[in-house]
Amino acid sequence: MKKILIISDGIPGHFNQSKGVARMISETYECSISTHELSWRLYFLRSACNVFGKLLLRLNNKNIARGILWMYTPIDMQGHDLVIAAGGNTMQVSAAIKLAYSLPVIQLGSPRGLHSSVFNALVTVEKYFDHPSNIVAAITPNIYSPAICSIAAEKDNLSDHILFLIGGEGIGYSYLPNEWESMLTSIQGLCSKTELPISIVTSRRTSPEVEDLFQSRLKNILGDYSAWFHHGDKDFNLAALLGSATNIFVTEDSAMMISESISSGKPVTTLYPSNIKSPLRYENHISKYADLDLIKRSPLFDFELRSQQNLNGRITEYQKELVKKLVRAIEWRKD
Repeated sequence: MKKILIISDGIPGHFNQSKGVARMISETYECSISTHELSWRLYFLRSACNVFGKLLLRLNNKNIARGILWMYTPIDMQGHDLVIAAGGNTMQVSAAIKLAYSLPVIQLGSPRGLHSSVFNALVTVEKYFDHPSNIVAAITPNIYSPAICSIAAEKDNLSDHILFLIGGEGIGYSYLPNEWESMLTSIQGLCSKTELPISIVTSRRTSPEVEDLFQSRLKNILGDYSAWFHHGDKDFNLAALLGSATNIFVTEDSAMMISESISSGKPVTTLYPSNIKSPLRYENHISKYADLDLIKRSPLFDFELRSQQNLNGRITEYQKELVKKLVRAIEWRKD
């Protein structure tokens, strides 16, 4: 049995990316998966360590790598066959582990000053380096797949519904009050046309005021599956909600919500406001999904149902192809 260690920075989106990769690999290899959450020994030195640590790693010195790892609380590396990490906060740690322990490492996220070659695989959604260690994923890895969502929906015996995943301010996206009002009017029209119940899932980015507005305005057409972040609704099965939705609408401010929606295999529409000042890399990320016909982009106030598409095969193939590349990079072989 292979032992996988996930190094986590405590950010759920990053952790779910790592879990997603571990899950995909464990479908091919028998694996045990454990997690270590990073914490600093000397928290006040974190900024300086992040800057100078990445510079010092370029010297390719094992003693320097061990020194960088000393800045964090100890990580039990005993018996592990692979390290997976995601996000800028984990990058110098995973690179130092590879150098100090000669362990294969998969890092997810944009490079943040380190070359992909300091890892066995740097997984990104766009190409950064002309090097085999920079592996480009069609879809940002996450914990879902068409099969996982379908099985979850069947197990929970959920009925058809239309799902809206609502974010809020972030990554250069901002929403005006009248845009939320227009969106609510469109949702009501959609419900009248389809006679399907509406499910709303809000997030930490959704303001409490917007959440209350959605609850108030949509109370007569909501089904039983909505989850309201600011009202403490955290114990819900998103896989089942994704798997039972006929259509998924997701605000465009969260790349992770979009990738999770796509990974369900269901028709996905991303909704954007009039005011967007997102970084170019984020624009490219969203455009890539649209170019692959994995999403349809629509303004927040004007959207419609997408016809059912058989995306399950494509999504599954994208995930299998990523696993093949990763296994090749970490040089695992089946016994």
